[in-house]
Amino acid sequence: MKNSKDAKDIMDSLIPLGMIFGCALGVIMGIVFEPYLLFTTISGTVIGYLIGVIAYVIYSMNEKS
Repeated sequence: MKNSKDAKDIMDSLIPLGMIFGCALGVIMGIVFEPYLLFTTISGTVIGYLIGVIAYVIYSMNEKS
């Protein structure tokens, strides 16, 4: 990264972006499995949150070294 502000901005946006992309994936899956729209939307958001947290941890470990 160019400086620490850019790195901090990326790290701060990983979790919300993961949740947004997970929710979008859940909506798309909800269209396919129509009776389970709410379940797939919530599941997609949770999975996106977990991916965002994992990416945040990995990225923060790389920034320290």
